Amino acid sequence: MVEDKAPESVWTRSDWWRSARRLWKTPYEKGELDRPVGLWVTDACVVLARFDRLDAYSVATGAFLWTWRPPGEDVVRVVSPDVEDGVGVVLHYDDGARDVRHVDLTALDTASGTVAWTRREDAERLGDLGEYNCEVALGAGRLATVVDKWRDAPKLRVDDVRTGRTRWSHKLTDGRSEPEAVICAAPFVARLEARGSRGRPRLSVDGVPLRLPPDCAKFGEQVAVTGDVVAVQVVPVDEVEKEYYVRLGAFSVTSGEPLWEWRTRSDASTIVPLAHRGWLLALHGYGNRLSVLDPSDGRIVAWRRARGHAYDPLVAAHGDVIAVACRSRGDSRRLRVFRWR
Repeated sequence: MVEDKAPESVWTRSDWWRSARRLWKTPYEKGELDRPVGLWVTDACVVLARFDRLDAYSVATGAFLWTWRPPGEDVVRVVSPDVEDGVGVVLHYDDGARDVRHVDLTALDTASGTVAWTRREDAERLGDLGEYNCEVALGAGRLATVVDKWRDAPKLRVDDVRTGRTRWSHKLTDGRSEPEAVICAAPFVARLEARGSRGRPRLSVDGVPLRLPPDCAKFGEQVAVTGDVVAVQVVPVDEVEKEYYVRLGAFSVTSGEPLWEWRTRSDASTIVPLAHRGWLLALHGYGNRLSVLDPSDGRIVAWRRARGHAYDPLVAAHGDVIAVACRSRGDSRRLRVFRWR
């Protein structure tokens, strides 16, 4: 999603927690296998991706519009976080095959659910497609992956999602760390696993390492990037602090240096950042509070309540519409859609 930075007047700051206007919500649901893996919002629809299908709903009413299922025994593993020109991309393959030789990339027209194009990719050219430590990401027309992981110098590589041609590559020469997961394609953000008892977790942003603050144990699993700022949750070592606060750290994309840190009281341990209209949205609480931060200094511009709960939230936005899904396993969850005002 690429949008110009909106003026502060768009957010209409208030001196108390106001509620965003909830447009609709889906019924509660339970289950292990239908855990959401992606979420898109456009002018007309909200699309929720699960392992076995994508379902689209009207933005205004929540009315069901269409569904798309991957062919055969394929499952949806990776979903682009953005929609370009009304088209979103999913990566799917047969995860039950003894020998996975290829994966398929399918672009869907979000207005109708029809296939815009599809392409087959050799699985050997990609990294691990595991659910929790996936080494592949999509976004902004890019396919980001880790290759040659078990060699002395693993390589981060970005291919054109439509043609498969390599756009960018970078060797990781630091022998004390190795790629653990790819969490963003544009820019290329990889979570690095540290070797040795003194090793510290890191993030790599287009090959530039971000160093974890000394009093923190790990980075969060989701990042947001706007301009030269990448924002990610930083999890403190201190158990008491973790109980009362969540922290969002901002770093320079070009230098990796820390820029600012924002913390807020919370009864939940997760904060999910999202870049939108040139600002940073931070979803916190139990997925029921939204703060808008100025990426230059972390200053709060506005805030809203998002009625409902999501214990492992997935959030997407377009214009003044914000959608929140819940990815927790074995727990009640629903999709909620709000208009900022």
